[in-house]
Amino acid sequence: MTTMNEGQDTVTLSPLFGEGGVLQSGDPLRIWGTGRPCSQVRITITDRSADAVVGDDGAWVVQLGPLEPGGPYRLEVRVDGGDEPVIAHDVYAGEVFICAGQSNMEYQMEFLRWRYPSEYTHEPDPLLRHCKVPVRFDFHGPRRDFDEPVRWVGAAPDTLDEFTGVGYFFGRMVRAWLGVPVGLLNITLGGSPIESWMDEETLAAWPKAFADLEPYRDDEVARTRSEQSIAAMNRWYEDLRVREAESRSEDLGHGTLELPAFLKDADPRLTGFRGVIHLRRTVTLPAYAAGQSAALHLGAMVDSDETFVNGVKVGQSEHQYLSRDYMVPEGVLKAGCNEIDVRLVVEHGTGRVTPGKHMHLDKGDDSYNLDGTWNYAIGACADTDCPGEDFVRWKPLGLYNGMTATCAGYTARAALWYQGESNTGDVADDYGRMLAAMIGCWRRAWGQERLPFLIVQLPVFSIDGVEDGGWPLVRKHQWEASGLIEDVATVVALDAGNWNDLHPWNKSVVADRLFAAAQRLVYGKDDAPRSPESIDVRLADGRLTITFDDGTGDCGLDTLDGADPGEFELVWEDGSRQAVPASIDGNTVVIAVPWRRPTAVRYAWRNAPNRGLLCGSNGLPVPPFAEPIA
Repeated sequence: MTTMNEGQDTVTLSPLFGEGGVLQSGDPLRIWGTGRPCSQVRITITDRSADAVVGDDGAWVVQLGPLEPGGPYRLEVRVDGGDEPVIAHDVYAGEVFICAGQSNMEYQMEFLRWRYPSEYTHEPDPLLRHCKVPVRFDFHGPRRDFDEPVRWVGAAPDTLDEFTGVGYFFGRMVRAWLGVPVGLLNITLGGSPIESWMDEETLAAWPKAFADLEPYRDDEVARTRSEQSIAAMNRWYEDLRVREAESRSEDLGHGTLELPAFLKDADPRLTGFRGVIHLRRTVTLPAYAAGQSAALHLGAMVDSDETFVNGVKVGQSEHQYLSRDYMVPEGVLKAGCNEIDVRLVVEHGTGRVTPGKHMHLDKGDDSYNLDGTWNYAIGACADTDCPGEDFVRWKPLGLYNGMTATCAGYTARAALWYQGESNTGDVADDYGRMLAAMIGCWRRAWGQERLPFLIVQLPVFSIDGVEDGGWPLVRKHQWEASGLIEDVATVVALDAGNWNDLHPWNKSVVADRLFAAAQRLVYGKDDAPRSPESIDVRLADGRLTITFDDGTGDCGLDTLDGADPGEFELVWEDGSRQAVPASIDGNTVVIAVPWRRPTAVRYAWRNAPNRGLLCGSNGLPVPPFAEPIA
């Protein structure tokens, strides 16, 4: 329960400490806010109190002693020696985890409810709580206040949509194991590169990032560039609508497509097509389905769509990275033929209904297959590619100042970091240095020099990428961080991704591995499972032997698919390489080497390795590696 009394105009409390907030138990706490300069502030939680004087800059901060897990505890703010609190909230003490990174950490349960419907049938858990930090960027300096409301919510069917998926499953595991309140502080933004999460001092080590940022330090320039880029996109879309309306009576092209597929592969006449294309399919339903609600699953598409069933719009998605899972409301379906019409806009000549994504209409226990033949008709053609948005919010420094800085100092048990997809380009080979710098930056900001970081290594993904080594390099640096930086653990997620989806749905698998890593690194549970890794590479008598260990002394090597080990290749001094067969012998992999001596061996060194992936007897996959051969 929140109470506010007369006098609150002289002081404010950061909303992170608001109603239902979770504070880290067992560690000293920093609590802060703003107020009228020279005012005296007293903070009380249970039997602990601390005083502060508001500084000339209007800020105050106090430190309180550790709390025992539990609650709710009453947090009270008094001003100038007053007897009555001007602010009072009920808060909890437990385990706090920072959930940070880009879209795969941000990915909300809202987009996963089709995959995890039972999560929405659980009894509410008010002690598993989530706080999403509003998206904001600033290129001038660290912010301390929020521009938008910030709130903590407990896990319940009506709030679960806003939880980070990875964080939710991780938090639920911690709750079940420790039985204490768990708070998830969600500091994420899809598409964000690591440079956007660094402060100015840290970023100075990358002059090019500073150069890229410089024009955007002028707020007017940043606003203008953003608005102009969005306006250009909107004009392109509006022009398409006008063209479509003007050509309704014309046949611009039609035919059939076997979907899912790239449009150009399904019909070569659509190679390079940009514009509007209508995809239509008839599904025949029995009489008992008439008027009933249903779920329509169309996988993913490039780029945006509006989808109709029997002329009723059931959903739309603005870009390719959203799964097309649409609810068909009651009263739309009918007995017999039902028409599905997808108005797909292709922006860049790479249109597709993503291959490998099963399309189906589900009604209760019945599922109607929609893979196969679809009719198409071109609605409008565009002369140029759609202009791209200038994503100002992704520029270096901005998200640190606008989001991280507002939370820095909120005592936490550990940070979960799932990011790197946006750094697989030109800076991929420098990602290790960037990651180490960013971790140091956040630890300093939090005042926790040994704040544990639990890192998710990038899963597989290849449909929109080129095999230039960027993804393997980022994975390499993510794994090496666990050996080079104190209090860091990395979990392997090769098998938790999809070659055709940047946002794999199986977040519970990732969360389970993060939980095991937390048990080991954060809570000292030495027998928690971890991935085997290569510890020795030896070449002798025409045999290359690679030894693996998972900390137990007997990792029990196997493959995830039961096949022979795959994804091994030898590399020679001239840069040439060759895929080679391999076999398992106990805790080693053995490769026969031809007479020409290689200089290195690589494993799973591509965007989406999938053949004979190695794992231990605990089922955890081996991380990709590139090892020199002495």
